Amino acid sequence: MEAPAFAPITARDRLAIAQRHIAAGRMAEAEALLGELLRAEPADPDVLNAWGGLALARKDAPRAADILAAAATAYPDHAGLVNNLGLAHQEQGRAEDALVCFERAVALAPDSDSALHTLAMARFFNGDPAGAREAADRLLARVPDSADALGLLGLVALALGESEEAERRLRAALALRPDDAATLRALSVCCRERRLGAEALHLAERAHLCAPLDSDAMEHLARCEAEAGLFDRALATCRKLLAFAPNHLGMRELLARLLIVRGEPDLGIAELSRRVKAEPRSVEALLALAGALRFAGRPDQAAPFLDHAVKLAPDDPAILRRREELALTRGRFPPPLEAAIDASALVVAPEGMSAPDFILLSRFLVRRARAGLPVRLMADDLFAPLAGSLVAPPRLVSDAAPDEPAVPLPLLLRAFDLEADPVSTDAPYMRADPERAATWFAALREHPRPWIGVLWESEPTGLSMAAVRAALPSAASAISLMMGAGRHELRHWPEAIDAGRHFDGFDDMIAAISQLDIVIGPDVAALHLAGALGRPGLALVEAGFAWCWAAREGRALWYPSVGVVPQPRAGDWTQVVETARAALSLRLAEAAPSDPPFQ
Repeated sequence: MEAPAFAPITARDRLAIAQRHIAAGRMAEAEALLGELLRAEPADPDVLNAWGGLALARKDAPRAADILAAAATAYPDHAGLVNNLGLAHQEQGRAEDALVCFERAVALAPDSDSALHTLAMARFFNGDPAGAREAADRLLARVPDSADALGLLGLVALALGESEEAERRLRAALALRPDDAATLRALSVCCRERRLGAEALHLAERAHLCAPLDSDAMEHLARCEAEAGLFDRALATCRKLLAFAPNHLGMRELLARLLIVRGEPDLGIAELSRRVKAEPRSVEALLALAGALRFAGRPDQAAPFLDHAVKLAPDDPAILRRREELALTRGRFPPPLEAAIDASALVVAPEGMSAPDFILLSRFLVRRARAGLPVRLMADDLFAPLAGSLVAPPRLVSDAAPDEPAVPLPLLLRAFDLEADPVSTDAPYMRADPERAATWFAALREHPRPWIGVLWESEPTGLSMAAVRAALPSAASAISLMMGAGRHELRHWPEAIDAGRHFDGFDDMIAAISQLDIVIGPDVAALHLAGALGRPGLALVEAGFAWCWAAREGRALWYPSVGVVPQPRAGDWTQVVETARAALSLRLAEAAPSDPPFQ
């Protein structure tokens, strides 16, 4: 009987098996096979590429670079070699060299989906979201059900602040690959930004279950647990990660903050202090310690560490900005710029600016107008009613002419000598539309005075509706200024008047606040509007409050009509409520409400 004929096992077969071993993490088996192939074909580019890929899989980037650099020099048109050399560059922090290799690999193999995905990822992590989006769109056009492309497009949208688009893309990617830890974590981040705390925590838990050894997933889970008020769980997760990554500064700082909230601030700060003493030239350690001290409500103690960080990294704009914000928190205004700002420059509200920041900084638009300067403003449409409510409204423009001089709105803070001409003289620098104000007064007259505007936070660790309610005198009319999902909590406060459901935008909120006797709540736009209108307010803020609530003798420096009650200890609202109740009674007695409303 004739023996059956079998196809011989070729070098290509052996190479394919070796690559499968690498993908499965069987490095010893892969090395044995590739060693045999190299002895037989020492100059084969595919074998050299796999040999370099094995070094990459073993996290030996220097060896991978040596192998791949020599091979790619000999075979510069081999797309796989060039792509893997880019990965070796990337592992060694040579981002620009890596990007050049990835661009070349795609040019050499335009039909390679993996090369295009690698290029898109490199562009994203190299700070080029537009380029990443372009490459990911090309990949998605070729492979409409590519989870990689959809996930990357979600990350790009997240980086660009397009939260709804990010959520749509990431959910589509997750439907294709429901157990992908990276996508679960990215969608969790997206939900955090959209204030969907419960879903963010659920997704973070799934990400950790799918990748229990992934330190990034574990770190994100700890942060979600902390934001959900699950402090014991967050502490346990922090300590678990720190057990095998004791030098993880992000977790060290989070652990310190958790201990601060639990009433053990010195214990939390001590560990970070030891890190700074051990590594006095570590900017990251200095920033972590300063951040924890700031969170604990100790800005004066945080200042020297930020000053030292600036000495070590004098050209880092983020660190300089943090030091300036800390100085403002301590009630110290920056000196004016030495070079004058172009008087005719277009003022631009930066993309992503919050409404509270715009309200506070828009006083400088009024200052420029009062100085006789032309004031033109380019800003998001959301800010149009705020700009229109200024006592000297700017001229709104939709775009800038090419090469037109422009100045970002935050920089106007440095255009004035705030020591010689303090901000306390600005208010009121906004005013309500008279007809809208009259309408709100007519509606409010049906209710007994005082009329107290109320706001709160829905986050577990924030100022709750119950805390605000406890601070109000029993005879007052509570006028809720809450908008959006926060209004749903009013079912637990049926006697409160739901004014927020009548707000079409800031015009109505401004008009309503202009008629109230006082506004009380956390750091939200309504408190800033009360200050800008010169109306009484009471801001109940965290121990590490934002710089805009710096106060002197209980009054906000930026808004003299607004009192400030900070937490005596991070996480503790009990004493804030007691202090606020007494302060509220005093403020209402000082400004006895009358009819018609005082202006």
